[in-house]
Amino acid sequence: MAFIKAQKLTYNDDGSIKSGSAAIVDVIYQDKGHRTSSYHSKQVVRERLGRVLYLSKDKKNGIFLSPTRGLVSYDVTKDEFTTVEQGDPLIDRNDWCASPEIHTVFGDAYLLLTFMKNTGMTGVLRSVFQKDEEYERVLAHILHGILRDGSHIGCDDFIEKSFASYVLNDVATATLHSDTRFYSLLGDDDIRVAFFKAFVKEMRKQDTSFGKGCYIDSTPLPNDITDNPFNALSCHGVDSCSTQIRLALVLDEKTGLPVWFDIIPGNVIDLNTTLNLMSDVVDSLDIVIDSLVLDAGYVSQELVKLIHKGTEKTMIARMPAKKGYPFKTLYWKVKDEIFRGKYEFLMRGHMYFGKQIPQKIFECEEYCYVYVDKENALQHLREYLEEHSDEYYAMSDKDKDWYNVRFGYFVLLSNRNETPKQILTEYFERESIEGIFKTSKEYLKLLPLSKWTDLTVRGKILHDTIDTIIYLQMRGHTLPSGLSCSRIIGKTQSLMCHLAKGEKVSVEQPNKQVKEYYKMFGIKIPSEVNISTFKSSILELDSSV
Repeated sequence: MAFIKAQKLTYNDDGSIKSGSAAIVDVIYQDKGHRTSSYHSKQVVRERLGRVLYLSKDKKNGIFLSPTRGLVSYDVTKDEFTTVEQGDPLIDRNDWCASPEIHTVFGDAYLLLTFMKNTGMTGVLRSVFQKDEEYERVLAHILHGILRDGSHIGCDDFIEKSFASYVLNDVATATLHSDTRFYSLLGDDDIRVAFFKAFVKEMRKQDTSFGKGCYIDSTPLPNDITDNPFNALSCHGVDSCSTQIRLALVLDEKTGLPVWFDIIPGNVIDLNTTLNLMSDVVDSLDIVIDSLVLDAGYVSQELVKLIHKGTEKTMIARMPAKKGYPFKTLYWKVKDEIFRGKYEFLMRGHMYFGKQIPQKIFECEEYCYVYVDKENALQHLREYLEEHSDEYYAMSDKDKDWYNVRFGYFVLLSNRNETPKQILTEYFERESIEGIFKTSKEYLKLLPLSKWTDLTVRGKILHDTIDTIIYLQMRGHTLPSGLSCSRIIGKTQSLMCHLAKGEKVSVEQPNKQVKEYYKMFGIKIPSEVNISTFKSSILELDSSV
């Protein structure tokens, strides 16, 4: 949802606008992550409209002297720009000057494209997309996906007001409005294989061990796409279900970067799915999967028998609370020790109980790691009591003891002999892939509802994965400083440029913060950019314009 936000408006005696500025602002709703609350909102500036020349009373449309578009009209209901003639009666006055020299946003696109060159990502993409038009289309969507910072601006509008419009000449900006062509291009399975082959090859130039030790993880993708070919109804207990896709990921052990993915309907992932996924990457990419980190939905009798104590591959999995697994039985074994300091440790601001118990599961020797998250147990017990106090006080003392830990109780199953803290640390680190995608502006969770075919869904996921790889590489440079990528992207967007004579782009003087952020990535800010040189040296494109 967008609106026009006007600031410091002043009016002439006749009611016309004398001065003031405006911007297009998106309202983004975010899940708070609490059971008792739903969403909160934040406002993100999509585009600065510049000086206000006319604004309707309901503020749904207006005419503006934009620093990036010149004289333009914007309608928030239609979410579109239209050109305005200087003789328009709504602005037929002499107290404003002619359209200014068009300035475009420089700092974010130049930083990202140069960073991609330095990390080898432009070379990876160029080797996969050898046609200039296809390659530039991919670059345009990557810039839009990473740099729009949560706003709802379209790819065509984003590129039009960016420095990228000067160097991506072989793709018509108007064709970026619809992404079906782009996602169909990326949805081809040969493209997916070619990208990951090129990516793994490039990463092994930097570290020969990349991809030699990988693990499988997954993340759910709930959505409301009626005819999505991958959707299936997934149940999560007695009264909870949702329509979702599940994304299975193969990630490099050392860096956490994705090296392969596959899409599974719903949340049911059986042994064959896991084995097929392992076989795909071994055959296609020379990737070695030596460990599995699994949700409860993966864990089957066949999998436990395949990967158990003494086997080469290792596994950490959440134990299902169902028949055949000693889920509740293990609670009774540790019940009297849950509040003993000997078994307590602190992690992520929560106090945990953790104990290892060797146990036979389906006749296989395994290690069960029993945990209670005491903060969650207490918080959710309070919430339960607020709604079911009569039911709770009517319970037996034995059942009350169980409810005191029930909401924080879980068991991890593994064939590794480690401390409970070490196993939980590794489980959380690898489980954090969901958090990675969420912090990457929730690329996957916001799966656009216009994707209806197998091809475009796969293309969308590959695009999101490429964006996420680049975003994670950027975050590796920003983490030591404590700054978020979002902050750096937003701040560098203040650095503007304009097209000078010939093939030169003149860059404005950067402020101190922008200089510091560029320095963090080891990139210098030029005073001017030669378009042909930039295209050939950074983008690996033909230097002719």
